[in-house]
Amino acid sequence: MKKSRFFYLHPEANATKVAALDALQTAYTAYLSVCVQAMLSAHMFKVPIGERREFFPPCETLSSQIAKLVREHAIAIVSGWASSNYEVKLKKLVSSQRREGLIDEPLSLALYTIGKHSVNAPSKIVTQEALDLYWSWLLDESVVGRRPTISSRCGMRLSEMTAVLSQSAKTSLASWWLAFSHLDAGQPRIQLPLMGTPYVKDVHDVSKGILARKDKRGRWRFEVVERRLWEVPEAAEGAPRVGIDVGINVMAATSDGRLLGTTIKPKFNALYNKVKGIRANRQRQELRENSPRLDAMESRLTGMVKTMAGESTNKLVLAYPKHVFVIEDINLRGCRGQKRFAFKALHHSLTPKAPTIAVNCACTSQPCPSCHYVSKNNRQGVKFLCLGCGRKSHADVVGGANVLGRSEDKQIRLDDHYTDVCVILRARYRARRRDSASGGQTTALAPSSRGLTGGRPGPHSSKPGSWPR
Repeated sequence: MKKSRFFYLHPEANATKVAALDALQTAYTAYLSVCVQAMLSAHMFKVPIGERREFFPPCETLSSQIAKLVREHAIAIVSGWASSNYEVKLKKLVSSQRREGLIDEPLSLALYTIGKHSVNAPSKIVTQEALDLYWSWLLDESVVGRRPTISSRCGMRLSEMTAVLSQSAKTSLASWWLAFSHLDAGQPRIQLPLMGTPYVKDVHDVSKGILARKDKRGRWRFEVVERRLWEVPEAAEGAPRVGIDVGINVMAATSDGRLLGTTIKPKFNALYNKVKGIRANRQRQELRENSPRLDAMESRLTGMVKTMAGESTNKLVLAYPKHVFVIEDINLRGCRGQKRFAFKALHHSLTPKAPTIAVNCACTSQPCPSCHYVSKNNRQGVKFLCLGCGRKSHADVVGGANVLGRSEDKQIRLDDHYTDVCVILRARYRARRRDSASGGQTTALAPSSRGLTGGRPGPHSSKPGSWPR
């Protein structure tokens, strides 16, 4: 994997030159909005390279190279927006309408083909009727939500033809400089001083492409990609595994009973509820732009979760050397609060540090690790009480044990639907009950640790969040 590095504009940069950069961004975002709207109006997911100059409206203010980058940026925005809406919403909509008999099999196949392959024109499978129906859903905000919009903070894509990052030891103000093309055609490029980063020593260590944008504080930030390839650790054959569940009240829980980040919940909730209240109040006043106070509070919220996630993953890597961490592949749509923040932060922090395996997350909090009875009523908050065998445990620890077991399950695949997984688990439980009633040997798995049994502490869980010495 490759890492991104950031350069910030030097605070003593010339105000006139900074104004030229601001003017370039204004023209860039204006033309980008025009290009995005042109694609939506023409019902185009992608535009072939040879047709882009004729398809998109001309731009008189930007240079030809920057206009070319804007068109590529618009295509990326529309195609990404359409693909995500297909996976999250429209695929389910097509399935539900087919089950209800509102659309027939050929039409549903055409709709699936349009969404999966971003089809622009009719073909043997795809009809114009299917294209019109699909785009009517895609452009209906009551079905998929808001259309892609371009804000003032949208980043600018700058190639080596429009911006150059360089070093200079002859200047006392800064050693890093950015030369960029601006709106004054025929004039030399403008030079802006940058604050260096300790992660980049030489200009050849990073790629030539640059993404320039303003952060929430209004500071110009220039993002580059490091050329060095960071190797993600690979698991050795037969390496031991440990299941990780991102908890509701803890940052993470392991399959053998360890709890990490037990103090984050009250702190997070207090700040999160405050941010949510301020945002709701601003929405009632129809204020769309964030205030500096709200931006600062959201930055504190993000920093709090990232810090706790980093500490937790460092402890995991030290406590489980040469282990493979089994994590859930969760769709975060509809997930709110600390769970959503923690899941993303923990996975982003853990994946580069240790080998991981992603498994299907369906029903990992409902089955009992002992008798495998499946019911959503087994879990009440952080308490797990099996209605089948009476097992008591911490609910997040049970989730970690089930995540670990899912990594060895060949029948449940990563892309299986939630309802299909529940059917498989309940069928297994009934089969075990029949085997047990008939006197045959049951195939029930042993509990992952003694810490999962009611009233008996596990080897690593003398108290929540404790660690062996």
